[in-house]
Amino acid sequence: MATELSDLLINCVHVGPIGIIGLGIAEKLFPFVPSYVAFVVIGIVVAAKQSDLASAILALAIGSTAGSLCWYGAGLILGERRSATFVRRFGPYIGLTSARYQRAAGAFQRNLFVILAVGQTLPVIRVYMAIPAGVLGVSLAQFLLGTFIGSLAWAGPLLALGFWIGDTSSDPASAALIVVATLIGLEALIVWGWRRFNRRTSRRRPAAS
Repeated sequence: MATELSDLLINCVHVGPIGIIGLGIAEKLFPFVPSYVAFVVIGIVVAAKQSDLASAILALAIGSTAGSLCWYGAGLILGERRSATFVRRFGPYIGLTSARYQRAAGAFQRNLFVILAVGQTLPVIRVYMAIPAGVLGVSLAQFLLGTFIGSLAWAGPLLALGFWIGDTSSDPASAALIVVATLIGLEALIVWGWRRFNRRTSRRRPAAS
C-alpha cells in the first residue's frame, strides 16, 4: 500500500503542474494519508526531478482549493440538516466527527476570512472546513481567497521541507521517514495534550458553578 501511494505521488509529480494539482484535489477528497506526510514526500520528488519549487507549491495550493470547492458545493446543495445527517452517518469513516463539524461551523460566527485561512493549516479540519462554509452560504469569492491563502501557508513550508531533504540528504528516503515520524509524533502529542486540557477544564466547570 505504501509503495503504491509513493508510486502514485512520484508519477503525478512527473506529469508536471497538472499532476500536482490533481494531488491537491485528491488530498481533499480522499484524505487517507495525512497531508503533511504526502506534501513532504511531494517536495522530495520535486527536488529529485529538479522541478521548480514555487510552481509546485502554487499548483498544490490550487488543487487543494479546488478540492475544498467540492466540499463547499456539497454543503451548499445539502443544506444544514442534510449536511449534519451526512456527517453523523459517514463522517467517522473519513475522520470527521459531529463535534469537529460543529466546532468548524461555530468558528464561522467569528472572523470569517481568518477562520477560512487558518483552518487550512489544521490537520483534518482543513479538509472539511468547506462544508459549513457552503451550508452558511459564505461568499464564493471570499471562500476561494481565504482557502487559497491558507493552502499556500500549509503547503509551502511542507513542500520546502521535503525539497530541502531531497536536495541536501544523501539518503532522502531515510531522512523523510524520520521527519514524517517526528511530525506524526508531534501531532499525537498535541492531540493528547488538547484532550487532557479539555478533560481538566470540563471537570473544573461544575466546581466553579
